[in-house]
Amino acid sequence: MPRLGWLVLGGLLFAQIKLRIGSTVPYDSPWEEALDTYLKAVEESAGKGKVVFRKYLSGQLGGEVEMVRSLRMGTLDMGVLSIGGLAEGLSMPELLVWEMPFLFESDEEVDYVMDALFGEFSRRLAEKGIVLVLWGVNGWRNFGCATRPILSPADLKGLKMRAQETPIYIELYKTLGATPVPMPTPDVLMALKNRMVDGFDQTVVFAVSAGWIGQVKHYTLTRHIFQPGAIVISKRVFDKLPSEVQKALLVEQRRASIQAYGRKVVRDEEQSILAGVEKEGSVKIYRLTPQQREAFRKAVEAARPRFEAHLGPAGKALLAQVQAKLAEYRRTKK
Repeated sequence: MPRLGWLVLGGLLFAQIKLRIGSTVPYDSPWEEALDTYLKAVEESAGKGKVVFRKYLSGQLGGEVEMVRSLRMGTLDMGVLSIGGLAEGLSMPELLVWEMPFLFESDEEVDYVMDALFGEFSRRLAEKGIVLVLWGVNGWRNFGCATRPILSPADLKGLKMRAQETPIYIELYKTLGATPVPMPTPDVLMALKNRMVDGFDQTVVFAVSAGWIGQVKHYTLTRHIFQPGAIVISKRVFDKLPSEVQKALLVEQRRASIQAYGRKVVRDEEQSILAGVEKEGSVKIYRLTPQQREAFRKAVEAARPRFEAHLGPAGKALLAQVQAKLAEYRRTKK
């Protein structure tokens, strides 16, 4: 819940609102930079010193599911979370439409569809006690493995792979013949060090920032899932705040520019990090040919009904909306 302090300006005493933000994103990462850009915009709008933020990153408050539940109860004020974490913590499988394997082909497709459906998802999250403020970017997920390169679906057979704690990721590994090991983000590094798992799928930026990449020898750019994120606020907390602070937190007039900056920061960092990892040389980076990537897509496509079953009726309806917007975008680019 928000905490009140006091601020003296010009001899007058003002209430100061203190908000805690939780996330598993690492400190000194592009996600923290994107978050700081948003926080600066809020502070400028609310007035200097009116709102004070305390960040708890790198999983200091636990895994994403745990933090989402705290948001619903109002014991945590704000979060920077993946869509998968929100889906599991809120019991909203329909959110997983964004993380259907091989749904998107480019950053531009993702941005267009997510921006077009911001209002729809904002409404649905509000019904679950969460205020959607901004879309964020985790990025394209790829396979990292300690034992062998993953260049075809057959290469995953028999491997123990860390899976995000959502049905889509568990189903993905089962479909490709690996053994999924569901695990919260803060536990993954130790599991890799102790060889409890052979590998993972994660974006290159997160894998490097969290230290996971140093525990594998092979990293394959499959780009099999695009994972969005979001900055969110506990509705229990939000509803108790003064209207001027609510308005400042929503940054409605600056949402597009702040989202665009956050996306650029993460995507620029991805290219820089990939170049750095390749130059350092201890981890081999593999770029799939179109034919190799198509083999993964076909393996997943054969199991599409099982993936869609995890979305539930509401998710299937949302998937139709996502696909309609995606088709709309692709028509404009022909």
